[in-house]
Amino acid sequence: MGINRQQALDCFASDDLIGIGMEADAVRRTLHPGGVVTYALGSADPASETNSTATMTIGQGESVEERIAQLEKLRAEQQETGAFHAFRLMTSAALAPDDPTAVEYLKTLAISRLYLDNIANIEASLDTQGLKVLQMTLRFGANDAGVINETTEEDIRRVIRGAGLKPVERDAEYRMHFLG
Repeated sequence: MGINRQQALDCFASDDLIGIGMEADAVRRTLHPGGVVTYALGSADPASETNSTATMTIGQGESVEERIAQLEKLRAEQQETGAFHAFRLMTSAALAPDDPTAVEYLKTLAISRLYLDNIANIEASLDTQGLKVLQMTLRFGANDAGVINETTEEDIRRVIRGAGLKPVERDAEYRMHFLG
């Protein structure tokens, strides 16, 4: 079982970002032992999904307790229904005074990986975080680079390989199509 509410609060209070990231990466390696990171091309058809992606947006003035409450709801729903292929952590699109830093994004993503151990795939947000932070997320529990629209497939594959992992194209159902 994933971490509990108190452990999540302790992680958010901790300044040991590397330790939290290492714990989350250990969960990723357990769930995905081949070192594979998936991505989908912009042509992936989300309408073809039978299961969905749970999304949480941070940076809208929410508290740590509200983030944990959202994670609790998602974990309970997944336990009851098995509805989610993946979890995606986003930041608000508009830059705001409370827009999360890259460190806050990485910490929240790692805690999400630890908390949502019953959701197989954790998707990083390339759209809101950029390639460099995306590469870091792959060692903080994420195993999916999301749908690629604004950058090239080769850039994504280079970033994944640069993190020491194997890029694999997938479809909306997380079926792998291309190894390399």
